[in-house]
Amino acid sequence: MSPTETVIAIAIDMLCGAAGALAVRWWWPSVELTKIAAVLAGMAGGFALTFVAAQIPGIGHLVGHAENAADSVMRGLGGLTPAVLIGVGVSGLLGGVVLMTVLGLIRARVKG
Repeated sequence: MSPTETVIAIAIDMLCGAAGALAVRWWWPSVELTKIAAVLAGMAGGFALTFVAAQIPGIGHLVGHAENAADSVMRGLGGLTPAVLIGVGVSGLLGGVVLMTVLGLIRARVKG
């Protein structure tokens, strides 16, 4: 992927992660995180899950092999296909949901 395509994929990934975290915050109000904290957690979770998904052999092509972006730019491979855009969006959404749920469970456990 070119540098521009990589930035677009990461932006989609983080936006979907933030949307997933905000959805969890809306459905589970006892999480008690501010909107900005939820958005930042969702962005981090979305990016982390996409990075992990890129390491898995059968799934890496669906998120554009984000870990090999520099190598693919040098070889001229990659690109923003619909499969990559959907894969990055779904993994970002799930990453935001998962991290927000884990944070909510930790906060509930600490509160007692």
